Amino acid sequence: MKPQICLLGVQKFAKDKQVLKQLQEQLGDQFINPTEIIKPKMKPFCFLQFIDEDQKNKFVKLIEDNPELKLRLGEVHNENAFEKQLDKKIKQQKQNEEEIKQFQEKHQNREIVERKENELALQTAPLYQIKYEEQIEQKLVELKKVIKKLKNQFIQKNGKEYSPDWILDTNLIKINDPVICDEQFRFNYRNKSEFTISYNSQKEVCVGFNVGSIQKNNDSVEQPNTCPVTPAIAMEIANKFQNYLQSSKFQPFNRQNGSGVWRMLSVRKSDRTKQLLISVSINKNNLNEDEYILICDELITLFKTTYGDFSLEGLLLMHSNKLGQDLASSADDTKILYGNSYYQEIILDKKINISYNAFSQNHTPQCDKLYQVIIDLCKNKKITKFLDLCAGSGTIGICVSDQIQDILAIEMNQSSCKDANENYKINNLQNCQIICSKVEDVIKKVTQDLKSLEGKQQQLMACLDPPRAGVLNNVIESIRTCKGIDHIIYVSCSPPQVIDNLIQLCLPQSKKNKAPEFKLVNVTLVDMFPQTSHFEAVFYLERDYGILFE
Repeated sequence: MKPQICLLGVQKFAKDKQVLKQLQEQLGDQFINPTEIIKPKMKPFCFLQFIDEDQKNKFVKLIEDNPELKLRLGEVHNENAFEKQLDKKIKQQKQNEEEIKQFQEKHQNREIVERKENELALQTAPLYQIKYEEQIEQKLVELKKVIKKLKNQFIQKNGKEYSPDWILDTNLIKINDPVICDEQFRFNYRNKSEFTISYNSQKEVCVGFNVGSIQKNNDSVEQPNTCPVTPAIAMEIANKFQNYLQSSKFQPFNRQNGSGVWRMLSVRKSDRTKQLLISVSINKNNLNEDEYILICDELITLFKTTYGDFSLEGLLLMHSNKLGQDLASSADDTKILYGNSYYQEIILDKKINISYNAFSQNHTPQCDKLYQVIIDLCKNKKITKFLDLCAGSGTIGICVSDQIQDILAIEMNQSSCKDANENYKINNLQNCQIICSKVEDVIKKVTQDLKSLEGKQQQLMACLDPPRAGVLNNVIESIRTCKGIDHIIYVSCSPPQVIDNLIQLCLPQSKKNKAPEFKLVNVTLVDMFPQTSHFEAVFYLERDYGILFE
């Protein structure tokens, strides 16, 4: 048996190599290299093994002669399975080469899992190890880069000599104080979590997040337990579903060849109403009718249960046979297994029903603050009509409805329009209506009809909250050429991608760019995504009254 010692007083967060490196640095040339070092995870001790008693005794003397190291010797203990295996390896020389190989593989697998967990945390929340104040500073730097890029592209398109003062000197664009997140809402805040169903690095069925790349054939799905932005209730449901799937006779969906059944899990929740909406996505083309019925029954049994303070508002089964990554909103058809197809959220004291496939801001407390920024921009401008463009379920218009006389929303998705009307009804709002159409098809007629009311000129505020990539040029053109729209609020979750939209609104009037231009007055950063590099930007633009309509 090779001699070994237990060394106490090491940092419990340190790993094998870190402990070894620390000993080398502290002992210098006197350091005696052990044949093996194993540091149990999250324990304040480690095990060292030496080639003979002489080497061991020399190392022990080094520790005893250097009390400043604050290390001491202890006895070898068998406190857990890992240490038992270590003790077995040290004390029993009867192990054959295959047993040693298995031990090494187990140790290697543990390191792989730890690496994957850290990779997942950094992938989903790349800034989580950075102080929050520094995160905000980084995001402000990125916002300023957006403004600089807007300036450069504007000058490139229009020429420096024809550019307005606020473009030539972007200090004229006011950057408002950032809207930061309260400390208690900076982690585990997402109200919507989507999990992929596939295999992890250990080839086990897993419900979690993608790590790696399908194209490079090194992808896997790892459990979300280390994700800093995923809420506990969503992780609990994902783990519950994973346990079920690991004994299911049906395999996860293969995103490359279309085999298998299970695709993804979506969990939406409200901390304010304590409601849950759970959606499971499958490829039912690989099931016969009896198997499909069986899955429906088993899912109801599995998920129709209690979740502490939360209650299940709805359970849905969705079908999609598309290759590649799945999203809840892209399902081909949906079956309600239990309850409703929506859950209810509270935003600025307004009740909002959110359907399983509807867009909603993923951080509810910050959503309150985002919409308050919009309300504040409308104050003191005598706005009489609020145009909620690309309105979705009508959330923004509903939240500003107490401050503005009339709300008119425009949304092209029929399902979203239906949701908006229902949300108007449950909030007993008489000053809100929605038109189901493309913005560019109806906005001119809408503004013409609103141009005057009882002989008084109307002040219109257009609020545009489009998808990440912004809107098409013809939408921007239709907004710009509408008489009466002199104020625009443009909300973007990806500011670099909407620079073209902003430039199109602000280029000087010409044969190509009809109607007086807008100018960018101010911009507000709202930290909607703590622990990540993303943020929401609210751009406020005003019409340049120095140029009149023809």
